[in-house]
Amino acid sequence: METDSFFCQLFKHLPGTLFELLGMPGETANAYRFDSVELKKAFRIDGLFLPEETGLPLYFVEVQFQLVPSFYANLFAKVFCFLEENNPAQEWNAVAIFSSRSVEPKQLGPYDDLLKSPRVKRIYLNEQTGLPTPSFGMDLLKLLFVEKGQERPLVGKLVHRAETEISDGTQLSTVIELVEGVLYRRYPQLSREEVLDMFHLTPLHKTRAWIQMNEESLERGKKIAQMEIVRNCIANGMSIKDTAKVTGLTATEVRRLAKPKAK
Repeated sequence: METDSFFCQLFKHLPGTLFELLGMPGETANAYRFDSVELKKAFRIDGLFLPEETGLPLYFVEVQFQLVPSFYANLFAKVFCFLEENNPAQEWNAVAIFSSRSVEPKQLGPYDDLLKSPRVKRIYLNEQTGLPTPSFGMDLLKLLFVEKGQERPLVGKLVHRAETEISDGTQLSTVIELVEGVLYRRYPQLSREEVLDMFHLTPLHKTRAWIQMNEESLERGKKIAQMEIVRNCIANGMSIKDTAKVTGLTATEVRRLAKPKAK
């Protein structure tokens, strides 16, 4: 479905959002690695939280924004296919995320026992009230359902929080892209420029996030180039002192860059 890419990006970059939806601390995500998995039997799992620590369950995540009668048959087929192909003894939970109850299949009889078990959690996004101090992920989900014409305060809040609370340029850029992505989906009849203008958003390449991310990339590139020059000089028989003169670095910096990385 069309929203797959949004939720994949959301759970990849803000993985704590899933556990907040489940009423758990967002920090639970620190023990997991998020992935989207292809199975041998032509199934694709929207999202899979793989535990990095022993004793924790897998979390299968499927998101649905339209009515598909075979949704649960497909979900549980993926769960048991994955267990069969990997580890049948692995503990698991399945999370079915619907935009609203209206898109959940109505004929649930064949799956009733599983749906009533603690292994399966059903979430209806339009019913989520969020936390007292919502995370970026929860506010992004709220943006999916706020009435059209009422998005501006929430968009302003999200962008302001991102720009003041996130110091990492790459993560900041990702959050802003997710905000913009929701707005583009809500107003598909408008061009990208019209959406940005409607919500008084600065084009990404002019934001602090983009500038900072590019500055960080340039700095990394500079350090890599310096390391290559230093190692070439040393490999060609130049002394630490002469290499420092050629590169304009200190002898200490030359020694550090010339030292092979530990494997």
